[in-house]
Amino acid sequence: MKTRFCPNCGSMTFPGMPRCSSCGMPLDGSVENWTAPPKSDGPKVISQVNQDAPYLPYEPREVQLDIIKDIRNALDAGKHIVIESGTGTGKTITSLAGSLEHAKARGKKIIYITRTISQSDQVMKELKAISTLKPVSGITLTGRNKSCPLLQSRADFDNLSPNALSTLCSDRKQRSQQGRSGGCPYFEQVGHQTDTVEAYCKRAFPKSDEIDAYCRGLKVCPYEVKKAMMKDFDVIVAPYIHIIDPDIRENFLSVLDVEPKDIVLIVDEAHNLMDAVREQESFSINLRLVNSALDECSVLKRPEVGDGVVIDDLVRALKNAMRDLASGKIPFGGSEALLKADELEGSICNMLKTGRTQLDMMVERMNEIGENRQDALADTDAPSSPLLDLAVLLRKWVKSPADRYVKAIRTNEDGEVLTAGCIDPVDIGKFMNDLKGAVHMSGTLQPLSTYAKVLGLPMDSIPRTYPSPFPKENKLVVYSKVLTTNFQELQRNPAMKQQLQRTVAQLCNAVDKNILVFMPSYRVMKEMRPYLEEAIYKNIYWEESGRQKKTMAALDQFRSGRSGVFVCVMGGSVAEGMDFPGDELCFAVIVGIPYPPPSLEIKAMKDMYDQKYGAGFGWKLTSQIPAVRKMRQAIGRLIRTPTDRGMAVILDNRAARDARQLEAVPSDDPVADAVKFFAKKA
Repeated sequence: MKTRFCPNCGSMTFPGMPRCSSCGMPLDGSVENWTAPPKSDGPKVISQVNQDAPYLPYEPREVQLDIIKDIRNALDAGKHIVIESGTGTGKTITSLAGSLEHAKARGKKIIYITRTISQSDQVMKELKAISTLKPVSGITLTGRNKSCPLLQSRADFDNLSPNALSTLCSDRKQRSQQGRSGGCPYFEQVGHQTDTVEAYCKRAFPKSDEIDAYCRGLKVCPYEVKKAMMKDFDVIVAPYIHIIDPDIRENFLSVLDVEPKDIVLIVDEAHNLMDAVREQESFSINLRLVNSALDECSVLKRPEVGDGVVIDDLVRALKNAMRDLASGKIPFGGSEALLKADELEGSICNMLKTGRTQLDMMVERMNEIGENRQDALADTDAPSSPLLDLAVLLRKWVKSPADRYVKAIRTNEDGEVLTAGCIDPVDIGKFMNDLKGAVHMSGTLQPLSTYAKVLGLPMDSIPRTYPSPFPKENKLVVYSKVLTTNFQELQRNPAMKQQLQRTVAQLCNAVDKNILVFMPSYRVMKEMRPYLEEAIYKNIYWEESGRQKKTMAALDQFRSGRSGVFVCVMGGSVAEGMDFPGDELCFAVIVGIPYPPPSLEIKAMKDMYDQKYGAGFGWKLTSQIPAVRKMRQAIGRLIRTPTDRGMAVILDNRAARDARQLEAVPSDDPVADAVKFFAKKA
């Protein structure tokens, strides 16, 4: 693929990008109304090594030398350090500087795990700056589904399961290795182009999309060439999945040829890690997959899975058990019901007139049949095997312990769904204890001891909190003393909703700045949208659920102006993953406290934590702490440089409970306070 470079900032671009991802310059030539964003007060680059922090390429800001020293000392002692570090402390650069000083002296690899690609791009930017002082190298990884140029050309690519992608990829590589037709031309170039790609990466420190584009230009597979060369780099930047999935982690470390004791792990945005682990270990089995597997059974020769039971009998018994459990357990008007331990398995055993041990053996046999079927499909253009996908999930179901999973039967417009929600992951804690030190960091991680306890970190882990060096007077956070989104209060006082949305509109109209409005849910946003579109006299943009491209296009327009309103949902990518320096964002309106909605999983976790740590701890862990973190993440979007000024208004009097953590003060008139704040000269 032909690449090019932005004429404004020099960042790599490629066909299809509407504008530069770094500076925002339009790439279609329509630059008449576009002006380059003003240079922010970024860190000042130094030309000589700082002996107190040899891998820090900038003049140190307040507390940065302390952070680097604390990280280095913790790693030297083989301990985990858990850090909450305020905006402006430079979490990425300080974690790298401290970790590199420890790792380079001991020949260790640094694995830096991130939640988003934009965060991995920031790591590469900082490594490039470090390289001006010290020899260092780094590479960013993505999964096969993000990087594979061959399979991405398939029309059904988005519907292929991870099992299918892995099988198809393995088959194409095997064909190439054996010199047979139908192989992968991109894989065949890996041996020829690895040195070229490695030299490019060590010279240019490319972002994720830049290295993929460069590899495609050489007609070489980005995924495979990264695997081939990553053990020759000091820092490997990877998505969470490379560490939190046990199978992927084992393969990842094997390719790197390292043991857990030989790595330094840096966890970026660590407040997201436990939710990511739970989500990774949770799974579901829907009726559509069961029906597809049943259809696939019709083309097989009815292989037996045991006790005279053939494969389609087992799949049909699962389908009937799902139907019977849904009709027998879900109350009228409801959509979900908890399942007891082995309740699904018992229902299937009754239908097949077999025992539990025999059922487990049948599921193993079903998995073997599915793998054989998938291997056969690899020689065709057919999609993945639904039978294998179902077998993998059913195998996980029967092996998942009831004390760590909430198992339920649910219904939706497509029929019955079995869900297994992981509430107590244990593998990640075991892995963390195998490490000889790690860095866990976030801008919103308090209480630090709770994070360490829930993740299962060693008892001697070191908690550290560092304040933002930016002027405190540049930020104001207030909360309404009268408004709330409390469900009971909204039921008791119907006028509260009207008062809430009227106040949102008044705040947006009163401040001539770029404004983000954070809603507690898509439901609330949908309910308020008609009124706000009528009452707000500005350009208004919306986060669209499930429509990422449309959302990003709207966000792009919002950021290019200076007096617009963008309405989004708390906890989404806009609330956590975006930077808005300078005038791109000055004002945030937070509608309500974003407590997670009630669910079977939340209740089970609450009860589990109450039992483990004492009454009340469950609500704190499952509701209060996540809500406060989301609000602090939203507020953190306001101040990204020393000269930024910003204000946040929380439209919920329940914020009083967490006013200290939110650094918020009560307000009788948030609209007047906002006008007064922005009337002051910076």
